[in-house]
Amino acid sequence: MPSLKVSGLTFSYGPEPLIKDLSLELRPGDFMCVLGPNGSGKSTLLRLLTGFMKSSSGSVRLAGEEVSSIKPEKLARLAAYVASETATPYDFSVREMVLLGRTARAGFWHGYSAEDAAAAGLAIEETGIKALADRSINTLSTGERQLVFIAQALAQEARLLLLDEPTSHLDLKYKSGLMALLARLAGRGLAVAAVLHEPALAGLGCDKALLFSGGGEYSFGPAAQTLAPARLAAAYGVPENSPLLPK
Repeated sequence: MPSLKVSGLTFSYGPEPLIKDLSLELRPGDFMCVLGPNGSGKSTLLRLLTGFMKSSSGSVRLAGEEVSSIKPEKLARLAAYVASETATPYDFSVREMVLLGRTARAGFWHGYSAEDAAAAGLAIEETGIKALADRSINTLSTGERQLVFIAQALAQEARLLLLDEPTSHLDLKYKSGLMALLARLAGRGLAVAAVLHEPALAGLGCDKALLFSGGGEYSFGPAAQTLAPARLAAAYGVPENSPLLPK
């Protein structure tokens, strides 16, 4: 069964569609990158996939269920979302931040069980941030913080991981490490979708790609085919031989 199935999805903020008749499917083990120019609908799509926003028409199904009919506590077990901008007004430790990913399972007022602690510990191990576990989230670098929020999402034990611009503001080491981590998670059986701004990063593990071209137009399919230089150049409005595009 697909972890995610999108059929005929259409959404608009005004008279013209931002996303038009979008259909795609992700199964366990798929790693999809989402690319396209600014304002083409990438971040909006992730909000539609989680049910945070409602589409004009079409459907989004998670593990076979229509997202609009899934209760929040169950939705958190099916899909985990990591936003592009995260705020931490409280001085939580890294371990406490990751444990928050268990709230949908533990409830707000019941405390955390040994099972919750084990899941958080495993997520910390998988993201390589064990040495940071007792540090304050507010003392970390941008790259370290990004790993903490990915660990928090993993602690949910969801089947689908959605990430909005996870490599933004990161240096080359963190970009490479984060993409390798997402590829490993897909290899473990998660379905992963990540919004990226740099097409070259798609070569670090993505097997599927969704390329928005603006005006609701899109291409979806195998990453190597969908992200061919000619398609990328047309979508971004740059020459096909631009050094900004992967060769």
